[in-house]
Amino acid sequence: MNGEKTLNSAGVAFTDRTVLIMDEVDGMSAGDRGGVVALKALIKKSRVPIICIANDGQAQKLKPLLGVAANIHFTKPPAAQIKSRIASICYKEKMNIPGNVLEELITGAQSDIRQILNMLSTWKLSKGSMDFDESKQLAQTNQKYSIMTPFNCTTKVLGPYYFSKTSRATLGEKMELYFHEPSLMPLFIQENYLKQAPARASGMIGPEQTMKTLELLQKASASISDADMVDQMLRGSEQHWSLMPLHACLSLVRPASFMYGQSGPDFSFKDSAAFPQWLGQNSKQTKLQRQLGDIQAKMRMKVSGDKSEIRRYYIPALWPRMIQPLAGKDKDVKETINEIIEVMDDYYLNKDDWDTVMELGVGGHNEEFLKSVPTATKTAFTKTYNASDHPVAFHKGTDLGAPIKRIAAKDVPDVEDAFDIDDDIPEDEEDLKPNAKEKTLDDKLVKEVKPKASGAAGKKKK
Repeated sequence: MNGEKTLNSAGVAFTDRTVLIMDEVDGMSAGDRGGVVALKALIKKSRVPIICIANDGQAQKLKPLLGVAANIHFTKPPAAQIKSRIASICYKEKMNIPGNVLEELITGAQSDIRQILNMLSTWKLSKGSMDFDESKQLAQTNQKYSIMTPFNCTTKVLGPYYFSKTSRATLGEKMELYFHEPSLMPLFIQENYLKQAPARASGMIGPEQTMKTLELLQKASASISDADMVDQMLRGSEQHWSLMPLHACLSLVRPASFMYGQSGPDFSFKDSAAFPQWLGQNSKQTKLQRQLGDIQAKMRMKVSGDKSEIRRYYIPALWPRMIQPLAGKDKDVKETINEIIEVMDDYYLNKDDWDTVMELGVGGHNEEFLKSVPTATKTAFTKTYNASDHPVAFHKGTDLGAPIKRIAAKDVPDVEDAFDIDDDIPEDEEDLKPNAKEKTLDDKLVKEVKPKASGAAGKKKK
């Protein structure tokens, strides 16, 4: 395998065209632990080209291979290209199959040319022609099931064919795309429906086309707004999960029925749809709210505002005293840095809080402002701050490096050791013995029987 020998262990000769193909690499970890790491080591040592084939090249288990192999993504061939090739084969085999029938077969086979040829060769044994209903039944019988990602579902539902007049897709089939990812598909539609050139306005030109496009956009956005109201009933306190089919129609089917067509020339997506930006912005909002809460907890030693007031009033007021002086050239840099650190110490803010104030700025007060600050000034500010001590409002356990103490759980009896209510629980011998330390009831009617001494009993016998 190192390219030095002319023959391998099987007696096959190596040439300059020898290549090693590893198929289904993403399935190696199922019963072969460490296979991906071993393959990575083999790729480093081997002089023979190795081609690894996987259905999901971005899988977590294939990350070790990304550093030693080039990731080449192949997409399915377009339906029009497959249709022309299959039509030429049908003509040579003297089969009379219309174009819409071929499209149905291609859709049912998920653009798998080998499966389409197998279906046609089997059909040729009994008939030489095929109508649309027969092709649909044949495609359903030989349907190839594959995992569809939200990108594939969005591209399919917003494409020019799924809602066209010649489409035979039922309402149930359109709603099924929603149930592949019920939580993500509405976000994908909301992100990509504005990037469409709707087919319903394709036959118009000029202002008439613009007005028709705006009308379709208004209907699609109204449907998405209605879907948000239904989503609150789904995921709220009442949890009406029976409304999921209605949510599928309002969030996916109805907006796509207005905006299906080609992707717009300015916002086109070729292979897949755009990822929803709402997810990234929501994550950023959660992070900033947590950081704003930390700033408010430290500043409450000097101010009395809540998080909202800190964000609206105090942070804009701190900007000209904590950040803006760094870009000034009138004062000495050291003096300016010392004044900024003094303001930060007054409100118990650290360097991370300074970065948060920078990120929370709006308008001209944002991270773009740092581009006007010289690199030497920013470096001097960081070094000066780290070289001095600063007051701390409170310490967290994680800041001190102390491990988090966990309360040990009590011993829980095993299920087999548990007793039923009807079972007789045996008593321990220690429970049956009288305890000398027990006290009798403080009652005159209860008399304690005292045992007779052994010495007195012996005298009587004598």
